[in-house]
Amino acid sequence: MVDDDKQRLIKPISQRQFELYALSLDRGPNFEPAHIFSAYQAGRRSVSGCILFDPDRGTFSSLALRRRIDHRWIKVDESGPYSTPEAAFDRLSIAMRAGDPPEPLPPGARRRPLLLKTGPRGTSPEFDLLTKTISHWPALMAIGESYLALPNPDANFVPDFQTSNFASRLFELYLLACFREQGLSVRQDHVSPDFLIEKEGDTCWIEAVTANSETPRSGGIGDWVLAPEDRNERLTGGPAERFAKTLRGKLQRNYHELDHVKGQSFALALADFHESGSMVWSREALPTYLYGLRADIEGEGAGRRAVGTPISNLTGKHGIPAGLFRDPDFAHLSAVIFSNAATLAKFNRMGFLAGWRPPGLTMIRRGILFDRTPGALEPIDFELSVASDEYEALWPWGEAWCQELEVFHNPLAAHPIPFDLIPGATHWFERDGDIECSTIWANSVLSSVTRLHMDGEAGTTSDTPSESTPS
Repeated sequence: MVDDDKQRLIKPISQRQFELYALSLDRGPNFEPAHIFSAYQAGRRSVSGCILFDPDRGTFSSLALRRRIDHRWIKVDESGPYSTPEAAFDRLSIAMRAGDPPEPLPPGARRRPLLLKTGPRGTSPEFDLLTKTISHWPALMAIGESYLALPNPDANFVPDFQTSNFASRLFELYLLACFREQGLSVRQDHVSPDFLIEKEGDTCWIEAVTANSETPRSGGIGDWVLAPEDRNERLTGGPAERFAKTLRGKLQRNYHELDHVKGQSFALALADFHESGSMVWSREALPTYLYGLRADIEGEGAGRRAVGTPISNLTGKHGIPAGLFRDPDFAHLSAVIFSNAATLAKFNRMGFLAGWRPPGLTMIRRGILFDRTPGALEPIDFELSVASDEYEALWPWGEAWCQELEVFHNPLAAHPIPFDLIPGATHWFERDGDIECSTIWANSVLSSVTRLHMDGEAGTTSDTPSESTPS
């Protein structure tokens, strides 16, 4: 039997909280065909574990995680099957070793730098917002667990995250969470590209890049920048040109010629941080540039429909050719992966949903949803409390990391990316001359803002805007 004192140290936690811890597992919180039956932790979040239920066999198993001295989670025990959850819990209680010191580092392993220990470069306003406001404590917890789950962050990760490259590093953490959530193996064995993802034999190398302004700090806290009023400017002007220069700059580095990348799928992952607020409205310029098609509306009344108008050049001041995916010289680029959800708002919601809820904090997400009614061209407004049942019911498993992730497939790709490699993303592809999409989500957020309110504080604060997904 388990020592009663140790059992009393073990407390139940939510499934979502354990899933954040389990981002550190090789394939994240994915245990198919089993699923999490109950989850626990002990100490000061230094020991955790869960009981899994396999519906096919009708049996239970246990999985125990413990932190190392560098705070990273490692799996220390996996046991079963058991006929009852009580038997699985007895084993889990022993394996968790509540009250024991943290696990040692493996021989030769370097201790990971602390994310919150600041250095001589100082800190950015975004980092200060994250670490010094109680309203962003949920984001701090979610970001911290994502950082600890990174397989091998480079030496500049922490100082970059604390200063002017906060957004770029946050994007890497977001991608890691998206990939691990979907059961992908994520490796960082080489300096570049940033990630190698793998699932059931399919692989893809991914290099993350952000579209920034020419100022030292871009896309962070500051005056909100609205979308250009002129629709052509939004689609084919400055925003599209910025995407073009960002992508072409990365492609000039010829990642596909590296020995460890040759002959495999390669994608660029892109996020837009060039202005505060730009991520809400700039997304539609990306497919315009990639496919050389401008989305136009023709017809009147019930006969209105969206059509793709071919364009040869962008209308920005540099006249960059449109249609990156039309150029056979870039057939080595399998796809462009895009998201507008690599924001403090997203991490704050995911931490909040996992159970880190400061007393008095309210989150309201307001935005527009894609209307999948045939022929519909206008979005659906929504405004819901993140803590509400109505918000959770928008998606089968509640809000997920990957719901705002998009994959734009290159029709000329020498090494295409299988859709099943990143199943939770919205996939855009060309068929019979049209650009179509495939997604598992009935409700896709086109754009949104998450508003925060703390009881006892005057007014309502707005986080950085979050997410655009396809229209």
